[in-house]
Amino acid sequence: MSTAATIDRDPATQVRVVRALAERALRVQFRRAQFLIPSFLLPLVLLAVIASGTSSARHLPGFPSTGAYIGFVVGGTLMQGALLAGITAGIALAVDIEGGFFDRLLSAPVHRVSIVLGRVVAGGALGACQATLFLAVAFLFGARYQGGVPGVAFAIFLTALTAGGMSALAASIALRTGSLSLLQNLFPIVFVLLFTAPAFFPRDLLNGTMRSIAQYNPLTYIVEAIRAALHDSAALGSPMNGLLAALGLLVGATAIAVWAMRARLRAE
Repeated sequence: MSTAATIDRDPATQVRVVRALAERALRVQFRRAQFLIPSFLLPLVLLAVIASGTSSARHLPGFPSTGAYIGFVVGGTLMQGALLAGITAGIALAVDIEGGFFDRLLSAPVHRVSIVLGRVVAGGALGACQATLFLAVAFLFGARYQGGVPGVAFAIFLTALTAGGMSALAASIALRTGSLSLLQNLFPIVFVLLFTAPAFFPRDLLNGTMRSIAQYNPLTYIVEAIRAALHDSAALGSPMNGLLAALGLLVGATAIAVWAMRARLRAE
C-alpha cells in the first residue's frame, strides 16, 4: 500500500502532479478575463502603438536592418508578454492563497517543490502561447523572419523560459506575502524592466545612462537573442548569451520561490 511519504518521494507521481497543477493554472487563466486580457491584449496594444508611432526611428544612422520596423520591435512585445505572464501567475497564486485552495493543496501528499514547479511550467506554457500569437500577428502586419522555423522556435523557447522565470519570481512574492493587492500593484514594474532593456530600440542608440542600466538587465540579452534568432543576424545579439540569461533567470527565480515556500511553511 502506498503511503503519503512514498507518494511524496515518487518522481513519476510528482511529474504528474506538476502537470496537473500546470494544467489547472492554465485553465484558470484562460477562463478569467482579469488574467487573460493583460497577458494578451496589452502587449498587442503596445506593439501597435510603438510600431506606428516610432517607425521613423528605423531611418536613424546605425539602426539595424530587419525589414519592417514591426519585425524589430516584436522582440520587445514577446518580453512584455513574458513579464505579464509572470505577474498574472503570481496574482493567481495569491488568489489561491486567499481563497484557501493553497492550504488544501498543502494537505495533499505532494512535494512542496512540485507546487512551485506547477506554476513555473504553466507560466512557461502561457509564454509560449503568447509568443506564437504575437509573432503571427506581427507577420500578418509585415514582419519577416529570416531565421525561418528554427529562429521562430528559438524565440518562442526563450520567451517560455523567461515567462517561467518571471512566474517563479512572482510566486515567491505571493508565497512570502499572500497579498493579492501587492501583486496587482506590481504591474508598473513590468514597464520599468521593459524600458530599461533595449526592448524597442537598439542598445547602441540608447543614451549613456540607459545603456549602462541595460547591461545589468537580463532581459537585454534575451530580447537581443530573440532578434538575432528571428532575423538570423549575429549583429543583433548573441543567442548563447540570451539562452544563458533566460536559464539563469529561470533557475534563480525558481530557487527563490522554493525558499519562499519553505519559509511560509515554517511560519505557519
